[in-house]
Amino acid sequence: MVRARFRAKVLIYLFIYLFYFDSANLSKTNFYGIAPGGTRQKLDDTVRYACISGYKRKDGVTWATCTRDGWEPNPLCQEIPPCGIPPALEDGDTKTAIKEHYSHNETIEYMCQSYYIMEGEPYKTCLYGEWTGHMRCLRPCIVNEDEMRQHNITLKSSGTKYLVHDEIIEFRCTRGLSTGTVAMRQRCNSGVLVLPTCRE
Repeated sequence: MVRARFRAKVLIYLFIYLFYFDSANLSKTNFYGIAPGGTRQKLDDTVRYACISGYKRKDGVTWATCTRDGWEPNPLCQEIPPCGIPPALEDGDTKTAIKEHYSHNETIEYMCQSYYIMEGEPYKTCLYGEWTGHMRCLRPCIVNEDEMRQHNITLKSSGTKYLVHDEIIEFRCTRGLSTGTVAMRQRCNSGVLVLPTCRE
């Protein structure tokens, strides 16, 4: 009878030791995002958590489980890697001086050179260590006097010889008539301008 009581006490103490020792250790573990709230977490308990700024949850999970080996998943939160120098923009540049490192969600603004038109949003964003966002600078068209002379054409009205993308220009014959294969009104298409031809 005495031996049975002793054995029962040993089992009770062992249970108390395992329960409180393990739960105390786990509750003191300083993982990112877990809010203890002054309570102990026992084995197999689950806790909803979020990561602090600069960290993300592993595999997108939102619940952590208390185990004998610590919190699962492990690690609960992973550091979000920064981005390096932003990519260069052909025929453009950044509006501000560039840095060597950028934090998650940080953006940088681009601009195009004079007479170049931007296609797309002017921003790139650092997301999980990668730059996202796409833009390009559409080239202007330059009306060349020598080329117009070879085609027997000139500008219908005086004006600038620099055309931005999608701008329309109209020509007239200096001699002869239009061959009709190319219209006398042309649109600048990212640096490409098709010239009509006139012949006697």
